[in-house]
Amino acid sequence: MDKKLSLKELMTAYQRWVINNPSLVTDVETVATWSSYFIAGKINKSPIVSELVYALSKLLSLFNDKIINAAYGNNASQFSLQEQIKLWLTIVHYCEVFVELAVKYKCGTRGKWTAAIIIQMFKCSSALVLLYRFKDIPIQHPPIPALQRKKFTETVESEENRDASFTLKRSGRVIRRVEGAPPISLRDWQPIKVEDNSIPSAIEIRDLKHAELIHIFKPIVHLGAMKLFGTKSWKQWLIALGLDVTSFQLYNKHMNEISYEQRLEISRRKLSLVLYLLRSPMYNSYSKRVIENFLESTSNKIPAMSFICQPIIQYLNHWQDIYFYMWAM
Repeated sequence: MDKKLSLKELMTAYQRWVINNPSLVTDVETVATWSSYFIAGKINKSPIVSELVYALSKLLSLFNDKIINAAYGNNASQFSLQEQIKLWLTIVHYCEVFVELAVKYKCGTRGKWTAAIIIQMFKCSSALVLLYRFKDIPIQHPPIPALQRKKFTETVESEENRDASFTLKRSGRVIRRVEGAPPISLRDWQPIKVEDNSIPSAIEIRDLKHAELIHIFKPIVHLGAMKLFGTKSWKQWLIALGLDVTSFQLYNKHMNEISYEQRLEISRRKLSLVLYLLRSPMYNSYSKRVIENFLESTSNKIPAMSFICQPIIQYLNHWQDIYFYMWAM
């Protein structure tokens, strides 16, 4: 009993430390994450150990974000089905590479691809629930992004003044309360800004759903294409790229109607198209020579850059073999 009590006290003390020192906690998490990159190649089974350290650092960051959310009274929705699905998808997002490498080490290449299929089927089915039941368009990757802690705490504090205004029933005009007004020296005399929560039309929603469906099924289609045509074939590469381009074209039709957060996620996906340069066969045929020449040139021309460029050149093929088939979720 005493042991359980001491463990509870230890957890309480840790939660108090996280809440009181968010900046220091962020620094510790950053060091832990970056250490996973420096471990690569330094010890036996380094890819597995490196991915384990990375996964644990990200899970720790996710846990600390939950603590900070709860401390500011923002944990009411964390027990909903939608948040639970997002939580598990986020955990899988951080751990899937480690799981695949560990399975490959124990069961070989066949086991790795079996694990990849199971993981992608779980992600696909969960994303479909978010899309059709909760109308989550587009689904973020990871579904629970890292908390911007400083901005979050400032936002929560500012929301305490949310009742500083009221809305007239007939005209809908927003009126500021006298007690909610800022000091005279800080007033800008501008009307209160109200967010536009207009709902897209049925046609727009249908197009957005189709765009997100293509994105959700892309990993499954890509796996099937690699099974049919091989991992070094241009066909599987072009199929995946074509699905991405089609999804973006559908989204582009309604970029002016969707929210800023939605546009931000779509822009992030567009930037991930750069990863196609690191996927076979593009990497083996063209990108590899260009990247290695650039790194060697940088290493020779800029002092001390060899300490960064040479390890990258040394492990580039290894990293490409691990990550080239990942779908930038």
